[in-house]
Amino acid sequence: MSRNEFSQVPGYYRLLVGDIEVICVNDGSLSSDINAVTGVSPEECRKLFAESFFPEEPRCTTNVFIIRSQGRTALVDAGGGPHLDTTAGKLFENAAAAGVSPKDIDTILFTHIHPDHVSGLLDADEGRVFPHVKIRMARSEQLFWLSDEPASKEIEHVRHEAEHVIRFLTPYANQIEPFVEGEVFPGVTAVPLPGHTPGHTGYLIKSNGDELLIWGDVVHWPIVQFRRPDAAMSYDVDPLQAAATRRQVLEETASSGRLVAGMHLFFPGLTRVRRDGDAFAMVPYPWGHADAIRSVQGQETGTGK
Repeated sequence: MSRNEFSQVPGYYRLLVGDIEVICVNDGSLSSDINAVTGVSPEECRKLFAESFFPEEPRCTTNVFIIRSQGRTALVDAGGGPHLDTTAGKLFENAAAAGVSPKDIDTILFTHIHPDHVSGLLDADEGRVFPHVKIRMARSEQLFWLSDEPASKEIEHVRHEAEHVIRFLTPYANQIEPFVEGEVFPGVTAVPLPGHTPGHTGYLIKSNGDELLIWGDVVHWPIVQFRRPDAAMSYDVDPLQAAATRRQVLEETASSGRLVAGMHLFFPGLTRVRRDGDAFAMVPYPWGHADAIRSVQGQETGTGK
């Protein structure tokens, strides 16, 4: 059997957060560049990759999340579709394997509207995949990219993305319902996480005492940014704010033991966070997640081993 003949299990993972079903759906991966990280030298990045037995050529995992709550279905981000990379755009085939089709989605919640999060809105002919949905995003995100004279076009390192974003969101202009704060879907509350983009938003899911924070792009390269949370990415709109937000979120989740989900965490995109000296580390879900809670509790009481 040749390597090309191998098949893998479908790229989705289900879990329950109280009474709310969450499905992590893998959209594939995107090629990246060692120079995409700022604040850490390429040599240090390569060292961190080597220590983790990670391929020298960095690739960025991409995930999206489906939320089923009170008879409704939301999609959190739309992936890359057939527009960005031959190894991306796997959302629809993996969602179909999980029993979800585009017509089942009634709401799309955007963490932000970078190309790798919105390009799945249009098919290969640039027709709308979701003509029936309500699209929700932070008002500050909408204004930054989609106002009549968007600030995104005035920032040199962002300008190249602005045209792409406008092209993919314009067909949905009449479907967008921006928010400022509060509950945006049954059991789901918006959490401002600015820096990566001005309106970058997390979504906190709560039900029957269970919690999950979908934190969007707080972390792009887990091997680097858990160890060096001050390391930013060249596609952060405000790198300093992005780094400050990342450290704040990592501190909070390490203290609380809250389960988190990320668009660029290794599939199935779920982890808990623990402190590791002055840095942080992942405790992959579901393996060891109970130990992570005990470890966090031990650290807070001074009894951790």
